Amino acid sequence: MTTPLISPITNPMKIVIVENPRPLTIEHYNDVANAPLSASLNSGYALAVARRAGWDTAHLDFSSGNWDATVIAARIMAESANIVLFHWVYSWGHEELVRNVLDLLRQGSSTPLGAFGLFPTLSCHRLLQFATQLDFILAGEFEETLAELLPLFGERRTIAPLPGVARRDEALEPRPLVTDLARLPVPNDVGANCGYTTLNIAASRGCYGDCSFCFIHRYYGCSRRRARDLASLERELEIRLARRDIKSLYFIDPSFIGQGEKECKRVEQIGRMAKHFGLPFGFETRVDSINAGLIATLADYGATSIFLGIESGCDSVLNRIGKRTNTDQIRSGVQIIRESGIKLNLGFIMFEPDSTLAELEENYTFLDELGLLDEHELTANLLYHNQIVLHGSSAWDRFSQDGRLLLDERLPFEAGYRFRDDRVGLVCSAMGRLTAHYFSGMDAIRQNRTVAEHHGGSHINLLLKEVFQALCRAAHSTIPQQIEMVEREYVTLVQSALAV
Repeated sequence: MTTPLISPITNPMKIVIVENPRPLTIEHYNDVANAPLSASLNSGYALAVARRAGWDTAHLDFSSGNWDATVIAARIMAESANIVLFHWVYSWGHEELVRNVLDLLRQGSSTPLGAFGLFPTLSCHRLLQFATQLDFILAGEFEETLAELLPLFGERRTIAPLPGVARRDEALEPRPLVTDLARLPVPNDVGANCGYTTLNIAASRGCYGDCSFCFIHRYYGCSRRRARDLASLERELEIRLARRDIKSLYFIDPSFIGQGEKECKRVEQIGRMAKHFGLPFGFETRVDSINAGLIATLADYGATSIFLGIESGCDSVLNRIGKRTNTDQIRSGVQIIRESGIKLNLGFIMFEPDSTLAELEENYTFLDELGLLDEHELTANLLYHNQIVLHGSSAWDRFSQDGRLLLDERLPFEAGYRFRDDRVGLVCSAMGRLTAHYFSGMDAIRQNRTVAEHHGGSHINLLLKEVFQALCRAAHSTIPQQIEMVEREYVTLVQSALAV
């Protein structure tokens, strides 16, 4: 039997939701795939569930900035909470800092320490072994688990063995997914989200895709999309829009547009809803859900941006990664969105682990012919991304079995890999280092408004295109140092072009 999400307790207790430190590093400067956008609402949902259960709540955000473990632990202990729950997103090599915080908390009190979210779910038992101070993890979709756990804790003062609760050296019993998303509470707006004039909101959960690089289906335990009742969506909008000044909406659904005519009509209704509130909106969807009539209608209702994860310009790669789309669909989708006037944002994996040099060159030609390499910021993003491999993903399992996984003690939950073609790996590494110079240079330019306003981008864009092609040509060479020579030459040229 599913426990209702409304479970008030007699004596109010307190839970603290903590955002773990995750300082930005140059290796992860522009990576956006360590957690899906849905993670931005996790803490808000957890806080709302706790308040609905009658608990006092606090939210501590240490996600940005340079924090000392003793300062973080002192701030947490000052809340005198009955449960401390970490929304632990990948720490980009700073996991030891979080473990030090947990050490200090455990030394200072016996308060149960838990974690939840994408990372704790994918790496559930590995994380429990890495951070032995953790008492439990809420694995997978956590709202109903937390709603059941809190009143039981209020009665027993202990973390009860429940479906969805993982504990060290115990088998995890998965919890069924929430059958009716309308039953979820309205999430709190907390942390960095409150500083934005764009409101993140979910109209559905999950995805019907099963791409090998994606973590969404593993998080939910299935490749299924659950649409949300529109009346509950409208109620949430009314409540959250009353909290602060909002200028636009962003639907964080992995697949905002579902399959079939019924789903298209539903999306049109959401578009009308957004227009009723006077808010432009953006969303993510798959290329196989794009049709000209629907996109034109959404543009009329105020859609301003669409993110497409096209991932590759090679049908051979699309088949390998299980994308279930093809390059003809991508060409059509890109053209439809451009003709609608909606801004197009793209996800692309230039360096898929099994890529050949010919596929890199095919990717480049595909992007260039579509006119997607005309602006340097987009060009840089499209020409350097490689697949990220996180513990708990199918890619980690596969490369481990193949003997291609490259482990790094600094990154206990991330790994590199050997490319099937070593030459592709050399091009990937060179592009990664070069674009790091590009991103750093662009930061300096943005901090100088006068320079930024007059800084021409066409020359930089040309350099980025040239170096990618030059590196691919060098990879065909029999001279071992050729790639290194090309990289050095273009690093100098890019740095000169970006000099403030």
